[in-house]
Amino acid sequence: MNIDILMYVDSGIFDNDLDCFGSFTPDSHAERLSAIEAIRNIIYSIPESYTGILQKRDNARVRAGDDDVEFWKELFSFTGADHIIKITADSPFMDSAVVADMVALHCDYLAEFTFSENLPAGLSCEIVSRELVESIPAFNEKTLPLSGVVKSNINQFDIELYYKDPDIRDKRISFLSRSPRDRVIMENIHELNSGVPDYSSLRALIDKNPAVLYAGPSYLEIELTGECDLECIFCYRKLLGEQHSHMPLPVLDKILSDSKKFKLPFTVALGGSGEPLMHPNFYAVMDRILASDSVESIIIETNGVYADTNFRNFLKEKDLSRIKAIFNINGMNRETYTTLHGADRFDSVYENITALREMCADTASLYLQVMKINETEPWLDSYYDFWEKQEIPIVLQKQNTFLGRIQDRRYSDLSPLERGPCWHLQRDMYILSNGDVAFCRQDIDGKYPAGNVMDNSLVNIWESGKDRFLSDYHQQYPSSPDCRSCDEWYTFNF
Repeated sequence: MNIDILMYVDSGIFDNDLDCFGSFTPDSHAERLSAIEAIRNIIYSIPESYTGILQKRDNARVRAGDDDVEFWKELFSFTGADHIIKITADSPFMDSAVVADMVALHCDYLAEFTFSENLPAGLSCEIVSRELVESIPAFNEKTLPLSGVVKSNINQFDIELYYKDPDIRDKRISFLSRSPRDRVIMENIHELNSGVPDYSSLRALIDKNPAVLYAGPSYLEIELTGECDLECIFCYRKLLGEQHSHMPLPVLDKILSDSKKFKLPFTVALGGSGEPLMHPNFYAVMDRILASDSVESIIIETNGVYADTNFRNFLKEKDLSRIKAIFNINGMNRETYTTLHGADRFDSVYENITALREMCADTASLYLQVMKINETEPWLDSYYDFWEKQEIPIVLQKQNTFLGRIQDRRYSDLSPLERGPCWHLQRDMYILSNGDVAFCRQDIDGKYPAGNVMDNSLVNIWESGKDRFLSDYHQQYPSSPDCRSCDEWYTFNF
């Protein structure tokens, strides 16, 4: 039985992504996998954009697209192999023992396709048989990658699912070095372990040393203003000691300047207690944020009242792939809208939403959000029927009672039975309009600030929060604020 390895370099991957821990990952893989006797050759599949070391390898093959069915047909013809093991090239934590187990499973059960059921990306492989590829007819049009074709028709092939304990999918780590954040986490683990750990010990190592996960913020929620024209029944704004003012531009500039020092990409959400479009310099704010290379995407959480022609004209000139507008609209007519939002603005908001939908060819830039509460539950189906005609994605939002400060209107509790570490303490920063970095999103008044961006570096403020994250991870919760009563710990942003 001839088995070859396909070392697959994804598009956008270059040698700096493949250099990890002082060695070149594809070469480290080759050394580790040499112990598997059944393996014959290694083939390197590189995209046309790749210009690195692997170009000079004898078994390097340049591809024009992805690993679709035709790609695999040509590859098997070239290699003459019976089976090919696909390994992602930028996966420095790949476990050769796991690959060996998967090869044994694949061969013992004469499988056509074998993949991992629960291992995160970068730890295992996929194994493809010649028989599988030859059984799939040629396509006149471009297809999904082969694995996508197989998994979407899973009952039509002889497939083996490889499962291995412990399950660490809840850590949300890809173990691919193309991701700057995941690379930092892997570097932390590698340094702690003095090498790449085997998969079996990975969860215990992380749980014993959770500080390895504390890489930097991935989500900055910035409160541009505390002003809003609506009086939504589920809003906390009326509970604030005093209305928050507009964020001065120098405060925003300091946030963006400091955030570059993390050297990690992140998402900016414009939210907080007010309507961001009511900031007098909203469009200048947007231009400043979009100018930052560190910002992967911007989320605008808006009630839609001011998302008018000016808003649309501004967006027309921008890269919409980086911008997501989420309209908080809990109604599908004037009656339902006014009951929940405290003002009769449905017609203008509806007009703004539909006009923006016509402008956005890609609906990934536009979402509608409805609060899942007692008041919306009776007509939620009608809400979906009404808005789905606009072909806009709908997001169901869990109500946040902010530690019981506002009335609990939830008609169902989806909290997990077993509490885990708080995602927000690990990945988020909530920055009030005066520059205070709150303890977390629940600290709406900034009563327990970690610091102010104008007085301290954002990096130092972030580092000062590590102890809070570690205490929470070990289920040691403070009473001020009352983390023990919080039910937001399992919600995840980016």
